[in-house]
Amino acid sequence: MSSGSASAAEKQSQAPLEVANDPSTDTEAFDPITDPIAEDAPKHSADAMPSTGPVRVAPAHSANPHSQPTTNTRATDRTASSSTASATSTDTGATREVPENARTAVMSEADWAAVSKAATSTDARDPEVPERRRSVLDVIGTIWIMLATPFVLLALAVRFVASGIFLKIEYFRPGFPADQFGFGSADREHYGTYVVDYLHNFDSRRYLADVVMPNGEPVFISDELSHMADVKGLISLLYLVALVGIIGSVLFGIYMCRRNGMGIHAGVRLGSIFSIIAMAAVAVVAVLGWDSFFRGFHKVFFADGTWEFYADDSLIRLFPPQFWVDAGIVGGGLFVLLAIILFFTSFTGHKKRRALRRARKEAADA
Repeated sequence: MSSGSASAAEKQSQAPLEVANDPSTDTEAFDPITDPIAEDAPKHSADAMPSTGPVRVAPAHSANPHSQPTTNTRATDRTASSSTASATSTDTGATREVPENARTAVMSEADWAAVSKAATSTDARDPEVPERRRSVLDVIGTIWIMLATPFVLLALAVRFVASGIFLKIEYFRPGFPADQFGFGSADREHYGTYVVDYLHNFDSRRYLADVVMPNGEPVFISDELSHMADVKGLISLLYLVALVGIIGSVLFGIYMCRRNGMGIHAGVRLGSIFSIIAMAAVAVVAVLGWDSFFRGFHKVFFADGTWEFYADDSLIRLFPPQFWVDAGIVGGGLFVLLAIILFFTSFTGHKKRRALRRARKEAADA
């Protein structure tokens, strides 16, 4: 009796359990999207089905209206399956496998799209490297700056030599030859200042014609006035060429320094190198034969018979041969010094440009 009643009791206790485990009778199936995740899941019963690894869950707001969340077949495993994470797809309603032990909150389509965009974006990893573009105007501008540089430097050197400061230094320096016809250092500075002023003003040759000695005698004769007018025309032409070169260099520089432009450093560097080479060649010719160089220079730029004077003429007394030797040394030295400064200035920002080129090459190889 006891055994029979025991078997009958077991049958009665097993029947409700089988009904509970029947998915067709489960009216409140667990929804992993809407139902909260249990904090403490109960332990599995001894006869519970073993875990089968990853489960498949439908994404939140799935495009497929017939998709249903997947649960284990046993009622006792419903809370265990609720510990699995849900993953969503931004484009399709396809399900996605996630590990069973993952505990992550369900993400909406907008959140998932933001995460995907951040993960695939290359803006933060690939720095923007400007690409240098060289056009025909860049090439013309580089050549223009290269050719204009020596004229600008020469104009600056001539302006310093033809100034009152250089006259004062030259006339009062020890060892400068004295005038054997009576001009002292103060007289030379006084009359010589009129000459350099005439070279840089807009007056006619009458400006020098009005310069007279204390006895009323004109300082400069007619031939000297004509020669100084020729010298003024030559220096004015040099200044004009230098001014045009500067204006053109500025305009080309504005264009060449545009974004992703090649810049003016190449033109400045080539111009300084060209200037140093040209001045070195002139210096070699002058050192080998100063008299021949001096006469050859005047023959090129002045008509014959307009630049030769006697030793007692005022231009020779004010500007003896030693003056021109010193002027050549000082002017040439200043010319080369300015060219060297320009050469080293052209390397400004070189490290930054080299780093950009390296980054561009690495970006192209990647």
